[in-house]
Amino acid sequence: MTGVPRLRTLVLAGVLGFVAVQARRLWLATTMETDHAAYWRRRRRSPGDVLLVALGDSLAQGLGAVHPERSWAGRLADAIEARDGVRVRVVNLGVTGATVAELRAGQLPAVPDGWDSPDAVVALAIGTNDAAQDTPEDDFRRDLTAVCAALPAGALVADVPDLQRGVVQQRGRRLAEIAREVVAARPDLRPVALEAATHRVRVWEAGPDLAHPNGRGYRRYGAAFTAALPLRTGIPRA
Repeated sequence: MTGVPRLRTLVLAGVLGFVAVQARRLWLATTMETDHAAYWRRRRRSPGDVLLVALGDSLAQGLGAVHPERSWAGRLADAIEARDGVRVRVVNLGVTGATVAELRAGQLPAVPDGWDSPDAVVALAIGTNDAAQDTPEDDFRRDLTAVCAALPAGALVADVPDLQRGVVQQRGRRLAEIAREVVAARPDLRPVALEAATHRVRVWEAGPDLAHPNGRGYRRYGAAFTAALPLRTGIPRA
């Protein structure tokens, strides 16, 4: 009989441990938005040979990852630096909760000078909040078309990631199709296959809120953007 109380104690300890870990993860999630935004404001002030302008939502900010530099924007910057031997200045204009209409109204007017130069990389991922809020498809198409029309040639434009489950996933799939159609109409843009890269995300790739990827999960996003890069940026190797 001594084995039964011991087993119960071990199970209880395991449950309490899980609850404690999850409570800490949720606490971290409550501070991420402010902390990540502050990080990107600081990073914007750092000089670089290549300018990376990131447009989008909380996925550009890196919510879900403890370290914001592990977002798709940070991973893309790291990939450019490693490949081309340059320093990258990152201007991350992504806003948590942004829809494509809000990006059009708020982020495009805020782009920095030089974003359309040969030494700049512009990258965009939007649509997850449109899927969550059930933005009408025609509205999404109209606003994304207007955004893409404003982007410089060579900009990287992602479709909508796989949202994994339920009606939101179905909406996201349709918006991803629309995004691909819009980008295909602009052959000077570079499509990013984000939906395909995020199929079958594992539980250990989820952030503390279970809605965003963690640093490991953002590897999928970073790899998709990196694969869409041109052979090299406009600045010569050091």
